[in-house]
Amino acid sequence: MNFLYTLFIITPLIINIKIEAQTTDVVTGLNNPTTIAINGNDLYFSEARGNKISKINLNSSLPASSTIDVITGLNLPDGIILNGNNLYIAEWAGNKISKIDITQTTPTAIDVITGLSGPARMALNGNDLYIVEWSGNKISKIDITQTTPTAIEVLTGLSGPLAMALNGNDLYIAEYSGNKISKIDITQTTPTVTDVITGLSGPNGLTYIGDDLYISELRGNKISKIDITDTTPVAIDVITGLNGPSDLYLNGSDLYIVEAFGNKISKLNLNTLSVNNFPKKNLIKIYPNPTSASVNIDIEEVQSDVNLHLTNALGQVLFIKNYTSTNQINFDIDTPKGLYFLQIETDDGETETRKIIKQ
Repeated sequence: MNFLYTLFIITPLIINIKIEAQTTDVVTGLNNPTTIAINGNDLYFSEARGNKISKINLNSSLPASSTIDVITGLNLPDGIILNGNNLYIAEWAGNKISKIDITQTTPTAIDVITGLSGPARMALNGNDLYIVEWSGNKISKIDITQTTPTAIEVLTGLSGPLAMALNGNDLYIAEYSGNKISKIDITQTTPTVTDVITGLSGPNGLTYIGDDLYISELRGNKISKIDITDTTPVAIDVITGLNGPSDLYLNGSDLYIVEAFGNKISKLNLNTLSVNNFPKKNLIKIYPNPTSASVNIDIEEVQSDVNLHLTNALGQVLFIKNYTSTNQINFDIDTPKGLYFLQIETDDGETETRKIIKQ
């Protein structure tokens, strides 16, 4: 079953911090776009129902609906990735990876490896091309320097894996059916899977901006992000109200977004984001943290009324009260050990969320 053609309704628990953002359309009128790649001024994208790869010139003055077919006659293309002049294509229904030379006027698709199980997205680490096999619930890899590559299983037993992103030796995996991001260390002979964050809504696209991992959530119709340096990351909504986001790609300060159900590609200029994180992060002090008894809350330069909301990891509200200079949170002996979330909110709706660990 192709994930792009079926919608499920799930209401996950997630802690959100609000960010105001607005997208602009880059190209419209597509035929179920799935993934993108950028080479210079050329933006390449797969059109699953169109069984083709198309492109537009980002500097062109032509209308946003003007596209150029690069290659047609593919078999449900999903993931694409560039390596030099070669564009690798995951043909989902063809159960294979093919490639084309983008310098050719009329490219010819060459099979790289066949016999896969619903290949979706790819990630490149040197000569190793990592491949998500959706139908096989696994990740495999091939050496693209080999004339006839052999697929090597890297990891099995996943829950509807769709996308990957490498950060050093860590391979982050979007498990669409599992509604989570997991990761492995690719240097391990037998990698151990670690859950990074759960409770997402159909994650299916990943990209990095510094320490932030941006995630497209297809069923949630939004882009969220997490800080991968956090021990227990909290998902922050970057932009909502999208139409089936299936992939994202950072180019300069622009975040390009594939909206599969909207049949378009849009973009978000990250420089225009207005992040509501009052008070300034360096003016909020919560200590000691972790704690076994209580924490003190100090907020400098308070300009308006501030409310404190404390919730547990299940999202249950433990208290809501106004901030004063003597605020303290007491955890009595019966309070369960674990993770708690303190949301600091001003009367004009700006928020900042901090984690507190009860030992």
